Amino acid sequence: MRARLIAWMAVGLVATGTAVSVSCGGSTTQGSPDGSAPSGSSASGSASGAGGSGSTGSASGSEQTTGASSASAGTGSAAGAGSGATTGSATGASTGSGSSGMSSTGTTTSTGASVTLFHKNPTRDGVYVDAKFNKAALMTVHRDTTFSPTVTGSVYAQPLYLANGPSGGEEFFVATEQNHVVAIDATGKVVWDKTFGAPATSGLPCGNINPLGITGTPVIDSTASPPIIYFDTMTTGPKHMIHAVSLKDGMTEQPGFPVDVSAKVSGFDSPHQNQRGALLLLNGTLYVPYGGHYGDCDPYFGWVVGVNVSSGAVSSWHTKGSRGGIWAVGGLASDGTSIFAATGNTEGANGTWADGEGILRLSPALAFGGATTDYFATTAWSQDDTFDTDLGGTGPILFDMGGAHFVIAMGKDTNLYVLSRDNLGGVGGALTTTSVANGTLIGAGAVYATSQGIYVAIRVYGSTPKGCPTGGGGNLAAAKITPGSPPTAKVVWCAAEGSLGSPMVTTDNAGTTVVWDANTRLYGYDGDTGMKLFAGGASGDAMAAGVTGFTSPIAANGRIMVGVPGYLYSFKP
Repeated sequence: MRARLIAWMAVGLVATGTAVSVSCGGSTTQGSPDGSAPSGSSASGSASGAGGSGSTGSASGSEQTTGASSASAGTGSAAGAGSGATTGSATGASTGSGSSGMSSTGTTTSTGASVTLFHKNPTRDGVYVDAKFNKAALMTVHRDTTFSPTVTGSVYAQPLYLANGPSGGEEFFVATEQNHVVAIDATGKVVWDKTFGAPATSGLPCGNINPLGITGTPVIDSTASPPIIYFDTMTTGPKHMIHAVSLKDGMTEQPGFPVDVSAKVSGFDSPHQNQRGALLLLNGTLYVPYGGHYGDCDPYFGWVVGVNVSSGAVSSWHTKGSRGGIWAVGGLASDGTSIFAATGNTEGANGTWADGEGILRLSPALAFGGATTDYFATTAWSQDDTFDTDLGGTGPILFDMGGAHFVIAMGKDTNLYVLSRDNLGGVGGALTTTSVANGTLIGAGAVYATSQGIYVAIRVYGSTPKGCPTGGGGNLAAAKITPGSPPTAKVVWCAAEGSLGSPMVTTDNAGTTVVWDANTRLYGYDGDTGMKLFAGGASGDAMAAGVTGFTSPIAANGRIMVGVPGYLYSFKP
């Protein structure tokens, strides 16, 4: 599948000596609409050559949806990104972008330590505030060998975390391709392990994940009592089932669930659709994105399916052109008002743009107005369709800078695009386009702010970044975004390690900002310079496998957690 991406995040920043306000309102190979690596290319191997990922979250208390968190960074301090949760219009396309709003049950924004959705925030910025990861602590980071739970199956979904789970303490949740959802306490003990139907092992027209079960990262509503986890399974049939399960015991399905997508959505073809992107919960509606399988077996479309979690009402939208999958690991992003999706290559457009190769703004009712303010497509979208250099492999990341609203998108065409969130610009409407890679951009990026400026952490698939000032050789880099008319992007540091998963970022809000990534080892890099602050550790700090696909670590109350096939690992000072 040809997938292009726009990732925009909202971050609040005041750079030293510069009035820059930032607030937050967020891999697949070519021909891989499901967001998975090609057969035989799961990241694993040596410390410097295998893909891996960890996960972190911190703080205590329950999750609440909050307005856009504008983090400010004064001299020597780093700023995180947050997100708004203003209620959008129920009908029509949402033009413009909200960046503030109050919380309400049925919207998930991770506050405090808990990690209830992919990359911590609906903006998909991947920024975690954790005071325990300061420079002194980084000198002592190591794998916690007393924490050693095992899980059944490959792990493509990012782990999730509740600082105050239903069992009365910290709990981690891991979903696998065997359709297992596992609850694990802070000591590594399995609290419960439930299976939600047999995964699909046959009957799929193509693909490279077998068995195929839970691939996209679930989302947790921690405002519910007890909290509810939402996820999509591929089961025998094959068919997609959307579940809503109590985290108290993993057994109680909510009224109206599970939802058989093919039975509820006219024209949805379960065997031909894959669910790779992270789920989103916004103002009482669950949104689930779908693309195709590796191999682009037709017919499939880029779908978004919405389920009202109270009434059970189902809404949907799909691309006008066939294919156009929404398959990036980061899934859908939101500023609290609108939903943003990156679509892949379409087929048979015949010179008329058909919703592919773009960043699209959808209303909460899943309406797309088609105005140029509500979409961006690459200038060469038709050529990108033909050559599978699509935008859908990396999801949009949202952020605000200097009072303006932006989106970051990245594509297989090597380009990083900066877009205006208020006017996405239509075909060729990017504010700035910068080639930042010698190969495709697939995975999830992260947007973060320090006292020195605003950066985008970039994951390159199967190649290296472009424009590295020194060093490099790996597949991770950071580009600095400089305000202006238009803003500019420039690669400022590159890592030496290869086969890394998707990056995430921690800040202690006191001057230490770390970009984390993993293969069979965990690495931490200075957010401004790329200097290695954690170099993988000692021999006992290696993991048994690297991360599968393009998933990401998380931060969880002084720990970095990494999900890999069969295991959940914990690293701490």
